[in-house]
Amino acid sequence: MIIGPRRAILIGAIAAVAATIILIPALFSATAPDFNLVVVRLSSVEVTRVEDDRLELRPVFTITNPTDQTITTSKIEYELFADGQPVGTSTISFEDIPLNGRPAIFAGSSVNIPQSTGSPFVVESGNAMFAKIRDSGADGIKWKAQGTANIESTLVQHEKQFESEI
Repeated sequence: MIIGPRRAILIGAIAAVAATIILIPALFSATAPDFNLVVVRLSSVEVTRVEDDRLELRPVFTITNPTDQTITTSKIEYELFADGQPVGTSTISFEDIPLNGRPAIFAGSSVNIPQSTGSPFVVESGNAMFAKIRDSGADGIKWKAQGTANIESTLVQHEKQFESEI
């Protein structure tokens, strides 16, 4: 059976599309920044609202990007501790925002990402640390956060574990 020129062009086009589909993820993975160099840390916690039965806290995380490529984050999930006692868990999410609207963390720089005022970190009065936080504020407490941050660059995503104290 002889392959005609039309059939050869069709086979070549299909092979090119298949090679592209196979090689694009490998290319993006090979050129992705080293996500292990990225640092996520808790930089501050402030009490934003005090009521009789609840407190609102505003933790701020700093993401440092020492790589040579711009990265962003889609979500930070964390557990917050006050003087070693668990205060609660929360999520800072940008998943519903398109990639170009998320916080850009440019190469060689840091960005502060606060807990949104629209969805504050709430401590209920039943928590063991409620009275201490209410009475002394955030300054007299040793804060710790641990969790994961989804770090992204182009089409590559990495889940970064972190633990930080202030």
